[in-house]
Amino acid sequence: MADMAHQVATWIIKLSGEVRSLQTRAAGMEFDALEKEVKRCYAGLRMIYKQIQTHGVELMTYYEALADVEARLKNLQTVAHTNGATEKIALFIDAANLDKMCRKWLRQDIDFAKLLTYFGRDAIILRAFYYTAIESEEEVRSNPFLFWLKRNGYQLVTKPIKTFTGGEKKGNLDIEIAIDMLELADKIDRAVLFSGDGDFAPLLKRVGMKGVRTQVVSYGDRGEGPTAADLLDTVDVFTDLGKLIRFIAK
Repeated sequence: MADMAHQVATWIIKLSGEVRSLQTRAAGMEFDALEKEVKRCYAGLRMIYKQIQTHGVELMTYYEALADVEARLKNLQTVAHTNGATEKIALFIDAANLDKMCRKWLRQDIDFAKLLTYFGRDAIILRAFYYTAIESEEEVRSNPFLFWLKRNGYQLVTKPIKTFTGGEKKGNLDIEIAIDMLELADKIDRAVLFSGDGDFAPLLKRVGMKGVRTQVVSYGDRGEGPTAADLLDTVDVFTDLGKLIRFIAK
């Protein structure tokens, strides 16, 4: 069993390296060639799962590495099916803010598979970040929704919830969003922020100065909804979540 576990780890490391390499080359590849490589990698992934099941190897030991491989392959699959689209975009989802808008203002839930399909229909999604506060690291493994996100094209960014005197709980991820957006600024053509928080206005202005088109997805326009006026004054494109929701709702 120990030998097989070692072999499985070796296969995962090799496949992970191949997938990461493919990601760096994807933009310059012919789409037929890219699709062929993605299918080959998926075949390798299925083989690994089969060996884990056949030999009774403990799956949780390799969960994070396998989830990362699957998420990257999902992104590559999106690239391979964008019909020649060349605009590269990244999605930055402020989960707490988006969830509040959907529940309080729209009373609908988002289908995050549809969301990727919608934004990937005419662009290449290089990254789709989902930022959320958690009670503990175990929540990432035990929460079915977070588990699904990691397996289906999203980069999950988490931060422990802090409890302050008086019992107030907070888990702000503004800094993490800012760092990721600035680091990707020279690799994307458009940054799409899902939030109505005005604190992001200076970030979008700075990213825009780097030549990146900025887009905010939030509910409502001036005078209506929770979208800060600072965002509307700064961003290149504003997309009203109220008009978009019919395409991405469950």
